[in-house]
Amino acid sequence: MLEDKKAIRKQILAARDRLTEDERRQRSLVIRDRFFALPKVAAARRLMLFLAFGSEVDTWLFLEQALVLGKEVAAPVTLPRTKELVFYPIRSRDEARPGHWGIYEPRREGEPISPGSVDVVVVPGVAFDRRGNRIGYGGGYYDRFLAGKAAGAWKVGICFDLQLLEELPRSEHDMPVDAVVTETKTIIVGGI
Repeated sequence: MLEDKKAIRKQILAARDRLTEDERRQRSLVIRDRFFALPKVAAARRLMLFLAFGSEVDTWLFLEQALVLGKEVAAPVTLPRTKELVFYPIRSRDEARPGHWGIYEPRREGEPISPGSVDVVVVPGVAFDRRGNRIGYGGGYYDRFLAGKAAGAWKVGICFDLQLLEELPRSEHDMPVDAVVTETKTIIVGGI
């Protein structure tokens, strides 16, 4: 199964990397609008949002929209020693710095946000399927976080259509999301 995941990861990342910057931006805007139209997102007070890296869906657009809508946003800081994620508030790109693996992270100012106070977690992934299963980047950070501290939040995977597959291999420790949003589809897996 590990080899299957590696092959899928390689294939999907190569396809995603072929999108032009303009294609990524336009598709990201559509995904953003579809995401904020979800009733649970519209009602949410606090979101946890990953900060886009490389050819991912541009979540900086999500941050801007969330703030316009009066929502609080927190983003992850990676703790490689313990393989954990902690979340700090963020209000602009100016408050972020390259962290582990060069991925932008908010400054570690004040106390981290309690995951129990979050309504919606936006989950990154290389690939998702229609049942909410995901293949991440291989570190297991989000699987551990989603299984533990974020267990009560509504979890939404965002990706481009090319990252949505019919079915993915799944290990026992892999944590699914409750919904997947692409530029043409909104799939609700868990209750809305």
